[in-house]
Amino acid sequence: MLQLFCSWPGGYPHPTLHWREEGHNLENSSWVISSVSSSDTHVETLNSSHLSHRKVFKCVGSHVVKQEEPACTVEIKIPSLESEPPKTCFVGDNVTLTCRVTESTPAARLTWLRGITQPEVEIQPGGRYLIAQEGNVSQLTIRNCSQGTDGGCYVCKAQNPVGLRELFVCLTVKEPVNIVGVVGAVVVLSLLAVLTITGIILYYNPLLCLRGAAFRNQDSGDVLVLVDSDDDDEGKGEEESMSSSTKHEAMALVNGHHVQAAHLNCLTEGDDGEQRAGVSLQDTGGETRGT
Repeated sequence: MLQLFCSWPGGYPHPTLHWREEGHNLENSSWVISSVSSSDTHVETLNSSHLSHRKVFKCVGSHVVKQEEPACTVEIKIPSLESEPPKTCFVGDNVTLTCRVTESTPAARLTWLRGITQPEVEIQPGGRYLIAQEGNVSQLTIRNCSQGTDGGCYVCKAQNPVGLRELFVCLTVKEPVNIVGVVGAVVVLSLLAVLTITGIILYYNPLLCLRGAAFRNQDSGDVLVLVDSDDDDEGKGEEESMSSSTKHEAMALVNGHHVQAAHLNCLTEGDDGEQRAGVSLQDTGGETRGT
């Protein structure tokens, strides 16, 4: 049923009120269930079978003092619904589904149904289900989501005397994801990628390879290469004090640096019968590094 209320308070004597539809008083219509008037209020109760979307009703008042007839109108509308995007709930968590009425005259009654498999079964508050309605917004809260029973689409149903509207609100229930394992795998893969790129750069960059080789050769042992050569001119002064001597020229690589000239004197026999050896090394700058 639809009830239309009209009031004009503060007048004396009391005003006369009438509800009209398309220029005709509703009192003469067959689909009026009841008509009640009080001192300043008039109420018409109508059968909803004759109602339609955007039908306009007018209340007209008359009073002995006021010659013109003031009026007010009301336009009835079928409910219009909107919802949030589909929701996702992890097993064991809570989720809230929202349904909103954007247009309805008179106000609509909102209910929740459990999907299309059981369209006539209305969800009642209690247990794991909590329903809260504030104004034109209704919220269905499902606690402790279960993948076997809670996944699927729910029906938000809005109804007033003008008509009925239904809207599907879908819910997906998933198993919880191991966040720690996923983050660990991402970190390991990132480290492997960084190490691989670093190795490729070191392998193909000649400058880095040369520096690395020089760094590694700093700890290498000294390498001495001897080239024997007999020099009769330079050894004349030594032959007087030694029974036999041989003079040798040497090229040495000491700690990665070339030595320009080196002289190695090998004494096979001294005056005291002992053998001695002396080495004189001269670097590229002309200074003697060691003997």
